[in-house]
Amino acid sequence: MGIVAKQSFFNSINAYLGVGIGAFNTLILFPQVFADNPEFMGQVNTLLAVATIFSTFSHLGVPVSLVTYFPRFSALQQKQFFSLALVLNIASSILLLIGAFAYYRWGDVDGQRLAMGLLITLGMGLFEVFASLSQHYRLVIFPQFLKNVYRRIIIVLALAWTYFQGDGGEQFYVILGWGYALQLLLVIVYALPKIPALSLRFDALDIKDILSYGLFIMLASGSILLVNSLDVLMISQMLGDAPVAFYRIAFFIGSVVLVPVNAILVSLRPFISKAWADQNLSEIEKLYRKSAQAQLLITSGLFLLIWINVDVALVLLPPTYQDPSASMVVFLVGLTQVVTGATGANGLILTISNKQRYNFYSGLFLIVFTVVSNYILIPIYGISGAAGASILAIGSFNFIKYYLVKRFYKISPFGPVFFRTLVYFLIVLSLIAILKYFALSMLWTLILGNLIFALFYGILTKGKMDFKGMLKNKG
Repeated sequence: MGIVAKQSFFNSINAYLGVGIGAFNTLILFPQVFADNPEFMGQVNTLLAVATIFSTFSHLGVPVSLVTYFPRFSALQQKQFFSLALVLNIASSILLLIGAFAYYRWGDVDGQRLAMGLLITLGMGLFEVFASLSQHYRLVIFPQFLKNVYRRIIIVLALAWTYFQGDGGEQFYVILGWGYALQLLLVIVYALPKIPALSLRFDALDIKDILSYGLFIMLASGSILLVNSLDVLMISQMLGDAPVAFYRIAFFIGSVVLVPVNAILVSLRPFISKAWADQNLSEIEKLYRKSAQAQLLITSGLFLLIWINVDVALVLLPPTYQDPSASMVVFLVGLTQVVTGATGANGLILTISNKQRYNFYSGLFLIVFTVVSNYILIPIYGISGAAGASILAIGSFNFIKYYLVKRFYKISPFGPVFFRTLVYFLIVLSLIAILKYFALSMLWTLILGNLIFALFYGILTKGKMDFKGMLKNKG
């Protein structure tokens, strides 16, 4: 098994273990522990959304810059670059501390919740710096475990404490905040053998070029995270905390579709970065095409399975957590992930190449489009409007990135295998839509829907499609 395939395999295990624990938290623990208080779940998700937004800006694009520049740098330049990264991130952390203190001093806010939110924000931002250093050395499995599994375990512990102590969630944020701090400590210890000697001199670096790249990448690489967080903030502002809980439950179910894609891209990044450093465009195109083929097959299959069986998951929720729009949110969010997966590594290629500013512009477009469309659609369609805004924004965003890669490098992710998979996906999706239109009983819908899926996708994967070959690039 090649290195990409091996790491993707273990990262997928981490990702799906995290999804399993996340499903347990989202669909069972939160609704049971706070059965009569969905607003608390909404408040927690709003806090995490705010932390995600601030952490995306606090690391100043250093994580992606590190993976991009390290293959091109000498040992001296690597030492100076990592030292500069730490200086910049410490400075941004100090600014966050000052801002949090000012907000506490002159704003109307719970001090404990603000302090723990700040701890989570710093933990998220600095974690990415050390995780990216490990990623450069192709040590991605443990950092991905911390990110995908450990963070969910912390929520399990916080919910368990709340349930057994019956404190109504007073200590929930304390456990969550210090859990993120411990995560940061663990990744620092893991990356310690690879941390270069520190330097207070930066004369071997083109600091202007590095900072310019970092500022562009800060928004470009985090645009999807920001969009998902903006959804939550705008729902909270327009509809209240309880609809945030309903939206996040449905969003979580639909977002499972993209989990293996993230595992693939994490493993691909150092190889595309190396190929770009070697100016090996043919290798980049091969990775681009194979990733798109694999990602379309995986995301379309998962999306169909989820859409067929989603009613089972939703009906198990307590009545206070059920929303008639949830099924449509799952459909739209899942379809959005299919669109993202089907375009392969286009954003990664733009990020690593010298056209990263276009990734910035497309990311800026995504955020502006998301805010405007959410502002228009949420008051009309509620949480379905937020999901609809996402598919419109992210669909346009990915088309723009595809066009830019095609224009600048004359490479495309699409081939015969890709289009065959797409045709099968559209056929099965149409059949499932017809089946749901007839409104059969849930049992018959599940039986017939899963039978249709097994028949068509069984034919697809049994044919000439070499699934392992899609990922085997190195070894």
